[in-house]
Amino acid sequence: MVRDRALSGHFQLPVVCIYIKLSHKEIAKTVPVSDCCNVDLDAEGKVVGVELLFISRYMDDFRLWLELPSAAEYLNKSEITLRRCVKDGNVPYYRLGREYLFIKEELDEFIKKHKKA
Repeated sequence: MVRDRALSGHFQLPVVCIYIKLSHKEIAKTVPVSDCCNVDLDAEGKVVGVELLFISRYMDDFRLWLELPSAAEYLNKSEITLRRCVKDGNVPYYRLGREYLFIKEELDEFIKKHKKA
């Protein structure tokens, strides 16, 4: 299960498709973007939703990346505490410029490894 403020979804393999609804407006037109993607537009031509097809083919490529504030909230820690953990090398992270990034699944694995009875 993936949970974030902006995105919520439930994945049970094999997944055939995923629909990401971006607006409550009525769909006026569906535009095929590729063999694996359709985009729904409203009457004004604005995107209402995106349908990803045959998702089980590339499901392993999906990762939920969290920025430092979201990762701290997910771990129920302050941003300062998480920065200290990063500095001490106690938590898995990636750095892009000055920004710290975290993969949710890696944080979950880290928590499981360090669980106290």
